[in-house]
Amino acid sequence: MFRKTILFTLLSLAALPLPAKTPEQELQRLSLRQRAAHARAWEDPYWSKLLYYEKNLLGRRSSPSVNPKFFLAKWGHINPRLELEAAVDGFYYEGADDDSPECRFPERYRWLKEKLGLPSDAFPPRSCALFESWKAGLDTESVSLLFAAGYLNNPSTLYGHTFLRLHKRGGEGADLLDYTLNYAATTDEQSGLFFALKGLVGAYPGQFSTIPYYLKIQEYHNIENRDLWEFPLNLTQGEIDRLLRHCWELGKASFPYLFFTRNCSWQLMPLLDIVKPELDLSSRFGIWVIPSDTAKAVLAASPKAEAGWRPSLWKKVDWKRSQLSEDERAAVLGLARGNQAQELKGLEHRPDDRKAAVLEAAVDYLSWRFYARRIGKTELDTRTDPLLAARAPLGQQVTFTGGPARPPSIVEAHESLRLGGGLVSLKNGPAYELQARFAMQDLLDDPSGYLPDAALEMGSLRLRYEPRYNRYYLREAKLARVLSLNPWDAWVQRQSWEINAGLEQAPETGRQSGRAAVWAMNAGSGLAAEWAGPVRQLWYAMLQGDSAFGPALDANWRIGAGVKAGVLLEKDKVRGLIEARYISYALGDTRPLWAGSVGASYKLAKDSSLRAEYSWRGEVRETGLYFHRFFFAP
Repeated sequence: MFRKTILFTLLSLAALPLPAKTPEQELQRLSLRQRAAHARAWEDPYWSKLLYYEKNLLGRRSSPSVNPKFFLAKWGHINPRLELEAAVDGFYYEGADDDSPECRFPERYRWLKEKLGLPSDAFPPRSCALFESWKAGLDTESVSLLFAAGYLNNPSTLYGHTFLRLHKRGGEGADLLDYTLNYAATTDEQSGLFFALKGLVGAYPGQFSTIPYYLKIQEYHNIENRDLWEFPLNLTQGEIDRLLRHCWELGKASFPYLFFTRNCSWQLMPLLDIVKPELDLSSRFGIWVIPSDTAKAVLAASPKAEAGWRPSLWKKVDWKRSQLSEDERAAVLGLARGNQAQELKGLEHRPDDRKAAVLEAAVDYLSWRFYARRIGKTELDTRTDPLLAARAPLGQQVTFTGGPARPPSIVEAHESLRLGGGLVSLKNGPAYELQARFAMQDLLDDPSGYLPDAALEMGSLRLRYEPRYNRYYLREAKLARVLSLNPWDAWVQRQSWEINAGLEQAPETGRQSGRAAVWAMNAGSGLAAEWAGPVRQLWYAMLQGDSAFGPALDANWRIGAGVKAGVLLEKDKVRGLIEARYISYALGDTRPLWAGSVGASYKLAKDSSLRAEYSWRGEVRETGLYFHRFFFAP
């Protein structure tokens, strides 16, 4: 105890500022410290929220912020009491007002004055010109939560992104005036394998920033081809002011960015807990955090409001294309990618309204090709300028009416965690299976609110029990599977692709059931084609590279390549999938692999479904019937 007392005394002395200017002020400072000590103000939950203190396994509190500018005391990041006493001392700061603790941390001092019961005239208000100018520039009237849909072609955006939109007072309909509050990793890299790996271990610092809304539109709506959903939060003016005061403080904070846990979406939770302390959103998330889950949590705690939707640039182009005839679509392609002079001449015989429609669609398509990095700025300008010149003399024309069909929002999507169980029929008798998947969808799950024609699975487990052998074993333990089926389109020309890694059983090796586990990794790329009709069909074929490692294999490994093909079927609540693949192995265990499956699912409700599957792998056949239930993943 004596050692602890000495240590705390030394820490307190390290946090002490220069003595107050007069003896009276010094006595007042010590009196305020005593008042704070009597109230044990550093134990107040709100103080912990403001500094982001968390308890470790030993019960001690520390803040994850790695920026020392976020603290007033030298040891403030590991000691809430020292930080609070340093804040009390900050009342007596004698330098320039903008450099004072009160101006650097306005929400801390608002709360501290309230906690200590200080009258309004106890300390003259500081002239915080920098903060007030920043706040006045935002002039926030309301706040919305924005959700940018996932984008499979960028590892950092697989699950989407959430951030806040600050609506400027009187700026309704003027997007250029609004700002966003965004949390992101601070790095020059924006994608790629190293970005993902560093994000897994917290190698990047994450910071908050206020960014003009039109720049975020350009980033998500245009450059990354992602829909934007907007959900009003209906905050009071007092809550908005609290948000802005704390956002100013967060400009001095940096937190380790962790892709699965302390990511862009989680960091908004403690922020909103400060704005509305009764929400306690951050306590709902533990092992992993998915942006769609955080969005649902925020919206569930907010008054019901109509969601806004901003379709991606490609959705707008595709919708306009659907309003054109076949020869008009061909003209758009010619204007964008062919002999433009010849195509412009061919438009002369068309009515003005149809000519205008073709020109407008071509301009939008060229913009999409530019943002999709298919063409450069020079080609964009060279091709767009003549089209705009041809469109101008046509005047006002009715070209396109309505807009793209509004898809289901994330609020209407099933929950991210899936649990299930079922009965399996094998050659040697029945088996029973329990399933769990942390996130988020496969091709037979209802895609409403998620990415269509895609699989995004992380942490998929299938535990099986076979009574015949009285044996439990892992049928499957997938680390990750990402699949994107993109119907081939002459306008887009995007390939389909897949990556897959995890533990699986390889019964084609001839090993006894449950004794043939291998670590498998594969990747593929190919084409897909869509047929509409009473039953939607999406056919696909891919070239696939495959590898596996484990004692069940000859030489304990194999590497090969082959082909995979299938068709996805959709009709109302029913989804079907037929798939087959052949892999020839050139190295290691050279026995070839024939495998395939036929599956169907029926949506019972938003968060439940039935599924039947028949599969074969080598000589092994099995049939299963499963029930799946989706849950919120805490």
